[in-house]
Amino acid sequence: MELSTELVAQGAYALGIGVLVGLERSVFNDPAADFEAKPRPAEDDPRPPAGTEEANGVRTYAMLSLVGFAGAVANDLVPFAGPVVLAGLVALVLLLYRQTMAVNPGMTTEAAAIGTAALGALCHGQPQLAAVLGVTLTAILSSKHFTHSLVRKMRRIEVTDTLKFLVIVLIVVPLLPNRTLDPLGAVNPYKIGFLVVLISGISFTGYFLTRILGAQKGLGLTGVLGGLTSSTAVTAAMAAESREAPHLKSICAFSTVIANATSFGRVLIMVTILDTALAGRLAWSIGAMAVVAVIAAAVLWVSASREQVTGTTEREGQVKLKNPFSLGPALKFAAFFVVIIVVSKVAKNRLGDAGLYLAAALSGLADVDAITMSVAEQTGAAALEPGVGVLAITIAVVSNAVVKTLMALTTGSREFGRLVALSLGLAVAAGLTVAALMPA
Repeated sequence: MELSTELVAQGAYALGIGVLVGLERSVFNDPAADFEAKPRPAEDDPRPPAGTEEANGVRTYAMLSLVGFAGAVANDLVPFAGPVVLAGLVALVLLLYRQTMAVNPGMTTEAAAIGTAALGALCHGQPQLAAVLGVTLTAILSSKHFTHSLVRKMRRIEVTDTLKFLVIVLIVVPLLPNRTLDPLGAVNPYKIGFLVVLISGISFTGYFLTRILGAQKGLGLTGVLGGLTSSTAVTAAMAAESREAPHLKSICAFSTVIANATSFGRVLIMVTILDTALAGRLAWSIGAMAVVAVIAAAVLWVSASREQVTGTTEREGQVKLKNPFSLGPALKFAAFFVVIIVVSKVAKNRLGDAGLYLAAALSGLADVDAITMSVAEQTGAAALEPGVGVLAITIAVVSNAVVKTLMALTTGSREFGRLVALSLGLAVAAGLTVAALMPA
């Protein structure tokens, strides 16, 4: 076998993986190290300096990866050479583990050693895949302290509810028919089931983020992430949370408002993909709504900070986190969503396409994405005036914001509803004003 550039590159991959895992084992695996100088032992102390064993990890794991790679290369010349080399390394690691298991029964280091050797072998043929797996392995190893802390915080009900949630997501929803079953062609069981999962998933994520990060940071991050998928679902989840924990009204309102601000940005991204010129004009009205919503969210965040949600209330035990997997609020919202869809469909069938604005307002009651994409496609094909398209999409977004405001007022706590209504009301007013002032 001749030495080639490709073979050298594969060897470099193997060496890099070994060094990467070895660095994690030697540096980040010791939380007490923190790059502090180790005290020198007494001259008559036969033990090696503290941290010496860990420092050898870089060389050890580099050699393990290279030996695995060498075995894979030798396998091209001698049949079964690769499996024999890997088997020998596994036997050596297990022998060393048997000698140290009385002192340290954990097998993380041994498993990492075997995995590193296997990844080194994988570099001969699939170096990119081996690199991805090597980075993943290193990330898993470095998450030791986080995972240990998370496991200590988890309770039995949280584990069982996680399993229930996964059953719904992976088994129940995929079995639902993905077609409309009603005479109007409006209700799709799969989409409704997906919506229920989405709402439950946002609540589920918010629950664990709150347990890990505290109420303010956890619920705030839920709003930002949830706004990328469904700000309406975030509104429903936060409304239910505000009713269960009224003292979290400000941070729940922040999560709702920032989710809506994120959804405004999502609309602009969708339009930009379909019609850049329309996006440039729409940026004024939708951008004004987003700016006002962000400012309102910042005020709510400051208000939540002053209430010391993450400090005083949690220390006093006033934050009562309930069952993380609760289908009740999600099912209620799904029923509300179905009613909106049916009402919109009936109105369209009775009135026809009397006007794009009316259609946009009706569509916005349930969903903004459909009308947004439809209008953007028409303006991109020069079948619709840009000014009309801007106003139509703005009306759809405003209509959707009105629905979420009513949802906050009717399903959330009184103070939560007022905060959301004021914030979104100001955003809506700004968007409509800018859209009306824009030339046709």
